[in-house]
Amino acid sequence: MASIKEIKSCEISLASPSLNIPTTPNATLSIKGDIHLLLTASLKVTQVVVKLHGYSQIDNSQKVTTRNLTTKDLVKQKITVVNITKTLNAGENSFPFSITIKSPQYLPGSVEGKHAAIRYVLTAELTKANPHAIHKVTKNVILRKNKLLKDGKFDINEKELHEDEREGLLKYKVYVSKYLAIDDDNEVVNNNNINNNEENDTTSEPRGVIKVDATFESLDNAGVKEVKVEAFEYEMYNFAKFNSVTGAPPVAKTTATKKPTTTPSTKSRVGVKIPAFSNLSATNPHQTIPLLTPPLVIPVSSEASEPVSFEIPIRNRMKLNSNVLFLEIKHEVIMTIRFDKFMLAPLKLEVPIIVIPRDACS
Repeated sequence: MASIKEIKSCEISLASPSLNIPTTPNATLSIKGDIHLLLTASLKVTQVVVKLHGYSQIDNSQKVTTRNLTTKDLVKQKITVVNITKTLNAGENSFPFSITIKSPQYLPGSVEGKHAAIRYVLTAELTKANPHAIHKVTKNVILRKNKLLKDGKFDINEKELHEDEREGLLKYKVYVSKYLAIDDDNEVVNNNNINNNEENDTTSEPRGVIKVDATFESLDNAGVKEVKVEAFEYEMYNFAKFNSVTGAPPVAKTTATKKPTTTPSTKSRVGVKIPAFSNLSATNPHQTIPLLTPPLVIPVSSEASEPVSFEIPIRNRMKLNSNVLFLEIKHEVIMTIRFDKFMLAPLKLEVPIIVIPRDACS
């Protein structure tokens, strides 16, 4: 592909850098923008096109130094912006465009993990008449999909109650924010590229805050001393389901009638419960990213039933919650409750948190 010397700069700008995928049947989704072209001299072109390519990708390499990428197309569309030979004047030129996706409700949202990703990329191609040459420029478009939001907005003040009695030592009642609202940066966050020094800056404004109202009642004169608070982001992979994400309507399955067979009677057995985030193997990697560095320590009075209220500020960048079969992203707050008596082992309370965009809150 030969370069076009008359082009000083060329870029794609979008009316909205991130779009919400509609979930209603027969809905469409339009991606609108402009191609901005700055020329040092007049230029004769024969065609200007814009292509949309959505794809999913996994890296199932078992080695850090190598990559073994598998890519699957989700959507491919193309529109023609200019289809006649015309001469563009030197200086600024602009070409508006709009690509309409049919049946977008079957597409997964954009996400970027360490071992997998879903991306949507726009490519503008400008073809020079003589000598023949093509200039290309790309732009990522972020498509958001939130299956949790059915109607209206999230209630950012909604809290979930977690209460129980542990080992005859502690009776607790904890109200924790159900949602953590963050500003959507209109980009797919990749924690591998984050500057740790920037993220550990405790003087910066938090990206989001989790509110906690709790009552810790120590039993058997155990006495609660403090609560250590940690927060994590988990990436969990299931590469066996990679091909299940197609971006197309599901195909109806036909079931053949089977003749009844007689099998020996067996006693029903309850399957082994797999703890959260532990059903992992070498071919299904996972990644745990700490969001509080260092952890937060909350002093607690040993007086029984005395309420405690505190906030958990999250300054580290994080991804929105996501679930696309082969890549699930979740968040969790872990509270480690320590007792006055040093011989008593600390108790852990694990609380799921749903990270959502701030503009989806009421």
